[in-house]
Amino acid sequence: MRRNRTHQTYLTFIGLTGILVLCQIMSSLYPWIPTFVGVVFAYLILEFEHREVKAANIALGFVYLCFYDASKGFYLFSYVVLFILVYRFALLKIQTLITCDNCILASYVIVAYLGHYLLNCFLAYLDNETFPYFSNYYFYSIALDSLLSFMLFRVSR
Repeated sequence: MRRNRTHQTYLTFIGLTGILVLCQIMSSLYPWIPTFVGVVFAYLILEFEHREVKAANIALGFVYLCFYDASKGFYLFSYVVLFILVYRFALLKIQTLITCDNCILASYVIVAYLGHYLLNCFLAYLDNETFPYFSNYYFYSIALDSLLSFMLFRVSR
């Protein structure tokens, strides 16, 4: 029996890992390059909705979000906490209020950035630390990540 070399999923997984690490490194060097955290967050929400859990891809997404938290100076595992809160309490509300499929993707990206900022402000308040800096960079990243998520993902109801 011949082995089919075109359907090797581990190669795409390794390639995706390399791209995410490269994006994180490049965004640390050049601030105008977005980190694509909103795209990863939207991907995680969509994968959990399909009930076809791809454990390696979901683990890579959470590791990337934790790596982002650690490298950018946010509270560690704050994206994991945000994902649990959004998936448990806000996901159904977002899907019932918004009818446009692309608007749902954009709302996932907005929640990823602004929810993460607000959660870190809340944690900084509890820890009696200074609040994270909010800039126009968030809106730039939201716009780029929303466009990229429109191109990559499709919402199924």
